[in-house]
Amino acid sequence: MAAPKTTIWDLEPHTKAKHEILKRYMQAWMPIMGMSKFPQIVYIDGFAGPGRYSQGEEGSPIIALNAALEQQTRIAARVSFLFVEKDGERASTLQAILDEIAIPSNFTVRVYATDTFENAIGGLLSRLWVEGRKLPPTFAFIDPFGWSGVPFSTVNRILSFSSCEVLVTFMYEEINRFIGHPDQESNFNLFFGTDKWKDIISISDSRERNRQLHGLYLDQLRHAANARYVRSFEMRNDNDVTDYYLFYATNSLMGLKKMKEAMWKVDSSGDFRFSDATNPLQAVFFIDEPEFETLENQMLVRFRGEETTVGEIEEFVVAETAFRETHYKKILKEMESAEPPVFVLVNPPLNRRRGTFPDSSQKLRFSQR
Repeated sequence: MAAPKTTIWDLEPHTKAKHEILKRYMQAWMPIMGMSKFPQIVYIDGFAGPGRYSQGEEGSPIIALNAALEQQTRIAARVSFLFVEKDGERASTLQAILDEIAIPSNFTVRVYATDTFENAIGGLLSRLWVEGRKLPPTFAFIDPFGWSGVPFSTVNRILSFSSCEVLVTFMYEEINRFIGHPDQESNFNLFFGTDKWKDIISISDSRERNRQLHGLYLDQLRHAANARYVRSFEMRNDNDVTDYYLFYATNSLMGLKKMKEAMWKVDSSGDFRFSDATNPLQAVFFIDEPEFETLENQMLVRFRGEETTVGEIEEFVVAETAFRETHYKKILKEMESAEPPVFVLVNPPLNRRRGTFPDSSQKLRFSQR
């Protein structure tokens, strides 16, 4: 999608789906972080927009704010919302909407008007560094129309703080179209945090080029930013062409669980398709009925002939496959009922009901077959 030239514009189906993911995740993240041991949490919207679309639909800043305001149990922590919007008219429109909302005393809402994500958040991080302070638990939604103004160094610095995570829109269609342009070399160096993208632009095969550009950003999050858990989600339009990727990076297994829950509940309208594309060779589409056979095969490859625990199986499924923690127990039940069973339990409790796995420390010994 090209950057709109108007203050307010129409909400497109793929953006609506992305906002549904954000909404579901914020509804889970806000109470988990806001009612735990942390005295303060932060939400950053790096490209906030005007707050509403042409037909009155909520923009990402209002979605995130409402996710906190609508919690049944009041959030105890101080919550800071930082909305960055470079366009002055859009920032003013957003501020006017915010002025109509009753803000609790423990909430702070600030619009960084006519400022860039790089300057606003980079300046905040620099001040914290100088003062010897840490960034509180933070979720940063970084949703640009292209690639400029999103230096990887800023993403890296956010992830360097504990309990901080990012959701980045990787606008593949626009990036792929302009990445070879000589005027954009420095911008792409900043965006990827490396010049390795130059080795990719000569690839003529479109699928391989897509795979490698996606893989480069994924590797940067994993290895340069040292994020423990990184998943990517692909949006394909009605022509079955990649529109963009969403990259989610966190150090929290619980956060990853909640993000996957949000992804699996996105309602596809038929105008787009979402998939987990972290491993391009094993892309899994988010559909009503998960592809259990795919997960079963992945579990067998990983654990065949090994002794492991239910908890280790769960972490593998959540961290290394496209599936959720709610999916694998169905497969374990079927594996135990197979003839012969795919695994045996090591010292099971006497009162255990067959096909149930309530104890994460329960050991399973998988067969070699």
